[in-house]
Amino acid sequence: MRGVGPSLFHRLAGTAARLLPTPLCGPLRAAQAELNRSLQLAFRLAAAHQRAVVLEPFREACEGRICLRLPAGVHWGRPAATPLPHSLADSGWRSGNPQPITVMPRHRAAANVWFLHHGRQVLCLRLDLAGGVELLRYRPLLATWVAC
Repeated sequence: MRGVGPSLFHRLAGTAARLLPTPLCGPLRAAQAELNRSLQLAFRLAAAHQRAVVLEPFREACEGRICLRLPAGVHWGRPAATPLPHSLADSGWRSGNPQPITVMPRHRAAANVWFLHHGRQVLCLRLDLAGGVELLRYRPLLATWVAC
């Protein structure tokens, strides 16, 4: 019977990926910086104005909404050949389309998952209900996800 935790292969691949770092491509580095800036701005605005702020990928910015712009060549969604991160395998999350992120005062947020990709490089942004942000990167040669 298989254990609940990650398999030995996943643990070894994760360790190897951390020991053998490779830089992100320029467009994904820029997208990562844009995601971080936009989320920080959304949390600051929500706290300052004591109202919800929505971070959306496709719409124009307006009051209470921040529009996220991606660099050329970076696309939304998870490529079919890329597996879900191990922690999302049983979550029921399968959609490749990003849903808006709602950030609320007191550093709270609506939980969400966004995937971005450029070629074979993939980023996964996970936001939990307490406003915690986790950014994961897929390492295709080792077939594993690692923290950015």
